[in-house]
Amino acid sequence: MEKNCELKIRGHLHGVFLFILLFVSGICGNNVYSQEKRLTIEMKEATLGEILEKICQLQNVEFVYNTDIVDVKEKMSVSMHNSTLKEVLDVVLGKKYSFNIQGRYIMVRKKDQKGNEETPVYVELKGKVKDEQGNPLPGVSIVVKGTNIGVATDVNGEFKLVVLKSIAPVLKFSFIGMQPVEMEWTKEKKEVILSEDVAMMEEVTVTTGYQTIEKKRMTGAVDVVTAKEIENKGYASVGDVLRGAMAGVSTRNVSGKPGTLPEIRIRGLNSLYGSMEPMWIVDEAPFYGSLNDIEPEDIESITVLKDAAATAIYGSQAANGVIVIKRKRGQEGSISIRVAANFSIDAAPKNKLDLMNSEEKIAFERSIYEDFPNQTSGGRVMTLLRNADVGKITRSEAEAEIERLSKINTDWFDVIFKTAFSQNHSIALSGGTEKSQYYATLNYRKTNGIVPTNVYENWGGSLRLSQKFNSWLQINFDVSSTIRKDEDSEMSVNPLRYATYANPYERLYDEEGNLEYDRSYTSELSSLKDGYKYDFNILDEMKRNKSTKKSLDNNISLELNFQILKNLKFSTRGSVFNNAHETRTTWDPGSYTAKLNNWLTGVYTELPDELNRGALAEGNSRSSGWTWRNNLEFRQAFKEKHFLSIYVGHEVSEYKSNSNYVRYPEYDPEKGLMGVPDIDGVEDVKKKILNLLDGLSESRNRSVSFFVSGSYSFLDRYVVAGSIRMDGADIIGTANRFSPLWNASFKYNVYEEGFMKKISWLDELAFRLSYGYTGSIDKNALPFGVMTFMSTDEYFGYDIPTYIQPKNPSVKWQKKEDRSVGVDFALLNRRIRGTVNYYNNVTRNLLDTKNLPISVGVSSIKSWKVYNFYNCFFRNYGWEFSMNSQVLRTRELFWKVDFNVGMNKSKVIKTYYKDISEVPKGYDKTTPVEGASTNAWFGYRFAGIDPRTGHTLAFVDNSERDKPVGYQREDGRWVLDMDDVVNKDRESIKENLGNSYPTVNGGFRTNLAWKNFTFDANFTFMLGHKITAAYYATSAGGMVSSASQNVLRKETTRWRKPGDITDIPVYSAGGEFSSLYSEWYDLKLESGDFLKCTSISLGYRVPSKICQKFSLTSLRVNFNVRDVFTISGYSGLDPENFGGFSYPNSKKYMISLNIGI
Repeated sequence: MEKNCELKIRGHLHGVFLFILLFVSGICGNNVYSQEKRLTIEMKEATLGEILEKICQLQNVEFVYNTDIVDVKEKMSVSMHNSTLKEVLDVVLGKKYSFNIQGRYIMVRKKDQKGNEETPVYVELKGKVKDEQGNPLPGVSIVVKGTNIGVATDVNGEFKLVVLKSIAPVLKFSFIGMQPVEMEWTKEKKEVILSEDVAMMEEVTVTTGYQTIEKKRMTGAVDVVTAKEIENKGYASVGDVLRGAMAGVSTRNVSGKPGTLPEIRIRGLNSLYGSMEPMWIVDEAPFYGSLNDIEPEDIESITVLKDAAATAIYGSQAANGVIVIKRKRGQEGSISIRVAANFSIDAAPKNKLDLMNSEEKIAFERSIYEDFPNQTSGGRVMTLLRNADVGKITRSEAEAEIERLSKINTDWFDVIFKTAFSQNHSIALSGGTEKSQYYATLNYRKTNGIVPTNVYENWGGSLRLSQKFNSWLQINFDVSSTIRKDEDSEMSVNPLRYATYANPYERLYDEEGNLEYDRSYTSELSSLKDGYKYDFNILDEMKRNKSTKKSLDNNISLELNFQILKNLKFSTRGSVFNNAHETRTTWDPGSYTAKLNNWLTGVYTELPDELNRGALAEGNSRSSGWTWRNNLEFRQAFKEKHFLSIYVGHEVSEYKSNSNYVRYPEYDPEKGLMGVPDIDGVEDVKKKILNLLDGLSESRNRSVSFFVSGSYSFLDRYVVAGSIRMDGADIIGTANRFSPLWNASFKYNVYEEGFMKKISWLDELAFRLSYGYTGSIDKNALPFGVMTFMSTDEYFGYDIPTYIQPKNPSVKWQKKEDRSVGVDFALLNRRIRGTVNYYNNVTRNLLDTKNLPISVGVSSIKSWKVYNFYNCFFRNYGWEFSMNSQVLRTRELFWKVDFNVGMNKSKVIKTYYKDISEVPKGYDKTTPVEGASTNAWFGYRFAGIDPRTGHTLAFVDNSERDKPVGYQREDGRWVLDMDDVVNKDRESIKENLGNSYPTVNGGFRTNLAWKNFTFDANFTFMLGHKITAAYYATSAGGMVSSASQNVLRKETTRWRKPGDITDIPVYSAGGEFSSLYSEWYDLKLESGDFLKCTSISLGYRVPSKICQKFSLTSLRVNFNVRDVFTISGYSGLDPENFGGFSYPNSKKYMISLNIGI
């Protein structure tokens, strides 16, 4: 029965992995060892051990012998050409030893005194190795004590080896992170349990993307997340893994929309206008795809490189830090299949603002109408009152309709947002032989958004192969492909904003189930027909207007490693990628959005309904690129005291892209027909059509790099390292095209000193120091001019460009001077580990916006020169602290707590604007100003409403003014009337309102394991910043027209007459209105501080005995909750979005199964 079950399970998977299994069967054929294969060997005065080792390399065999019997130090010479293995062994082993060839194993034994062979008797040893939780351990090294006989456990933790009975079967078990075990093995012995070694467990290597360095020799600031911290947690993306996981790494979900990538910043903001995204390296190659293509369960490690000592080898691409992802590869052993299935439910969000209900909103509109009678704008109630006053309807008819509206209380959040169901599945196959390994994956993800029209799908597959041909050549080949599809509604209305502000007395359907239109949102009457100009129903619009985005990404890489000498390796690696993206947007004929965006809106004052014929837009883009890298690595230890590493190489890359866009002004979705109307004889209309029809773009950039890095350590106590890299790019001005970037660093491992042995509670202590330069490119300015043509306008027969970007031949690399110091420590038998880092960086040659005289023909230009020779630059500095602690550790109970925090500040040292008052009105409210942070808010401090006039007041700081501005109130504070039309002092009283980006961020997590159960909880926090207040993000308060939407309850206390004490200014009918709504005030900001529980996970591992009954190697069940709760004073939905009306993050409930076969 068990056999039938096994065959059935594997039968379902056979079709999926048929092509992989064919490959595996091919490479497994390499395990046939032929005794007839001829070899040539010539060695003089070599030891027997050296000769046997050479034969192993040439013939891929292994010798089994007892070192107490075989004298491997005996010296001899051998010279044989084109001989068989047996012929060579007859000469080498001679009369002293006999041998027996069994497959690839050669048993060597001593002859008796008469020269006769001893009759060999063999015994088979087999068993299973597990950890303390009962999980099988693959890859455990098992060696028979006193011999070189050894094997490694397979993926099920099982092993089997054959030894001579004469050899005492004492086995030595060793595994990275586990305490070694040595024990006598008998036939009755079935399994061995290995315990984690707290000291060795932390001695991991660091993968930089170029090199793999032992952590004790790593002089840079790095953080590593391992597979053990990722597996079985239900992570949906790499961004989920990094949230709150590392000090100085800010990771936040800017939107809850499926498929949206997170925002990741390493050590603050490192540019003013250029990209601040870190560089991504996946499997040693630059990554140009989507992070959603990387399945978290396939990740072996994620390494974040922070300072120059760690990142300078990447040169001009490293100013924003580097994130290196190493994915799992195949291991020696039998075929292993892992299946992961995840099912989740996303909860719909709820409105948190204190908005009016229907009765309150009706009363509010009545009060507005009382103050501003006969106004032509406002909500439905104001329209009814106005129609009654002008005689269109009777007063009783108006009141009856208002009474009907008061009975409706629509919760628009419940109407628009729905519970969403999603699924994510993956399957991985791995295994291999000593020489050939493979790892293949397939995955599928379908994520439904809380907005019903939003669906994101992802299909992916990858194959990673490794082949060791001989002792000096190994090849790695990787190929991956991903298909993505993203569907959503395409309309002129933000669903979240509408759900927030739609009047509660509006509804979707009438009593008979027919569509009902929102007459508050679109209240304008038609001039061509009876009724309204527009008909708008939010759900109808979402269903009728759609956008579909499809993408295909392919990546291929090939790496050849040549082991020239034991300590010298040459590697060449090439990677190629190509991406194809397609966007298709349809606007349904007759819809509100199609009418609003119709191509004839500029021709007609009001578009007739018969001309609202929909539209279709299609866009296609293609991008491709390649990278080729060659490097030579030398690693050598001298006399167990000195270690030297030298790494030299060069890299060439190219990236190019092209895109095209076309829009058809008429489209019939039922028939699938698109068209262009007859435009003959109407020149203005003809130009409109031609401007809309199509567009295209093309770009290409290339770069070349040369680099060298090296390190030297003495007794692993003192480590000195450095690197230099020369980068060149064709999008940098010719005078500055190449930029040398370098770093030098030092590490002192104090714990290697003899006197440290006396401090029993301090296990490790190391100091790090680094200094160097990294760089980046801000593509907002180019060494050549760019003209953009978006119309068919002509001047004397010449096309007129819509926009001209002047050339800037002086543009340079942005260069970051990086200074960093750090301390690493471990306490109490390494149960507590911690790191403290301090950095103080200066980024120079930054592009800034510079105003130009009108006579130049361009109003502004991006330039790195601000005044004559002064560069625009700023300082970025801060502290980082992280600690990992094992609170409890017993055979059945394990409890671990991790904590990290990063504090970052910045200061603009030189830029165009010297003072806040110089920033022109209407400019971005976070424009860089000298002396302020790079992300400061600028505006006014709200001082209340003048009870006499209803005008907005702002506080004034006159402490450093020769002549006071404004007037002094009774409380002694100076204020200025901001709504006074003769006020000329507004710009001079602007202040710094705080930072728009967190100055403190971090996280903590706890992991609890008891028997077969696990519990994990992760938290993240951000502090010290201001975000846009939820209500004021897009509110149109202060005007009568704002009554067309719902408002906060506090709007009922608006100023209406002299003497009113309130914080809501006087309303206006149009034209000039309160500066509170047109200028930027601290009232429009809220504290963005928050603490969020990002995930809770409860898991159970089914005992192996039960799994074996179903032919499974493992089975694990997890229940996970994402975005569990948030503690914050923010009045909106989610402070992690930094305010506004972006797609909200939602709570996710997930159940996952992980099956090993």
